[in-house]
Amino acid sequence: MNTFGLLRRVLLPCLLLGANGLLAQPQLDNAGFEAWTNVGQATQEPASWSSLKTSDGGAFINGLVPQLCWRSTDAHTGVYSVNLRTVSSVAGTANGLLTNGRVHSELAIENSYMYTVQDDPQWNTPLSSRPDSLIGWFKGTPQPGDRANIGALLHVDEGRLPAFGTEGNYVAGASWKAPFGSTSEWTRFSTPFQYLNEWQPEWILLILTAGDSAGSQVGTQAWFDDLELIYNVQCLPEVPVAYVTASSGAQLLVDFTTGGIPTSPIAFSVELSDPEGSFAAPIVVGSSTSSLASGSILCSIPAGSLPSADYRLRVVTPSPYYAPVPIAFTIETATGSGERNLLEPTVRVTEQGVLIDLGALRSHAAQVDLFDARGRIVNTASLMPNEVNLVSTSGMQGMIVVRITHAKGSFVQRVMLP
Repeated sequence: MNTFGLLRRVLLPCLLLGANGLLAQPQLDNAGFEAWTNVGQATQEPASWSSLKTSDGGAFINGLVPQLCWRSTDAHTGVYSVNLRTVSSVAGTANGLLTNGRVHSELAIENSYMYTVQDDPQWNTPLSSRPDSLIGWFKGTPQPGDRANIGALLHVDEGRLPAFGTEGNYVAGASWKAPFGSTSEWTRFSTPFQYLNEWQPEWILLILTAGDSAGSQVGTQAWFDDLELIYNVQCLPEVPVAYVTASSGAQLLVDFTTGGIPTSPIAFSVELSDPEGSFAAPIVVGSSTSSLASGSILCSIPAGSLPSADYRLRVVTPSPYYAPVPIAFTIETATGSGERNLLEPTVRVTEQGVLIDLGALRSHAAQVDLFDARGRIVNTASLMPNEVNLVSTSGMQGMIVVRITHAKGSFVQRVMLP
């Protein structure tokens, strides 16, 4: 592998992961533009990115085309950013551009495009997750009527921008245009991905340009730094209402899902808002460390919680790349008598498995799900009415969570297996 590829695939991931343990979701390589190749030459480019000087057009075309990107010490964070400039060339105006793929270049400019080279890691960025949005920071000094552009494509198989016949491989796209006029201070931008289908992508392809792709003007410049992929974390409690008293709380499972598959174990925590829905001082009611993109977390709603229909739950992580999506939740005061007490089954652990007596609900059919400590379902069974049911725990050890669902609600209990 050449020096460019080695830097991308070995050195950069190690530096980023070693610097902090929070880069736990798939991200773009060298998204802060700190690492560069051929510094001081017309062919200088950020590592893992490319421009017109390293197109597939060959030595003649690459020697003929102008330099379009520069390393800049005007950075949002770190030491460097990338500076793109629209300049004059022998073929006319050349829009400053950068891609994490490769440029296909011909003398006939209308035949040019950016594309993912699937069999060469120097010119591709694998991505099998489904991010919610792309964010980053920019500055710009465009000519009148001009402005910077960013395009991002998630795709399978072959992918090009513009498409040139690869539209059938598109999974999602994101597009952002800078405001008209100068932006002298580093400014955050965000653009959502629009998904076309439920496919799992294989690659992500980006294009950054100094000016408008429809016709940039000589003298337009743009700076980019700190590009990031953001992934939503959805949460869903098994029941929408928790019943508590002054002396006893309530247990429930909260499911979570995220489009960003963790690249290493990460802590997911469930937070409960105050009765007005504010997370200014949230209460952590459950947590779990997982390398999976979905799971279930056993939570305990505190005894004495004030009744309100305006609570919210959310699942958070230490990572800045996960964005929690809150969901409405209600806490009510249990009366201490009546139906709630009658709904609680009896669960006991034996050498043969878990014994479940539905108590006052013995005439109702029910289902039981057993979860391991990581929130994965390890056994599911139907409970027969009017019987004490034995549910197998063969091969299981340690803490498991028993969830019983029936027509009148659900019940959750944590037990220890020998």
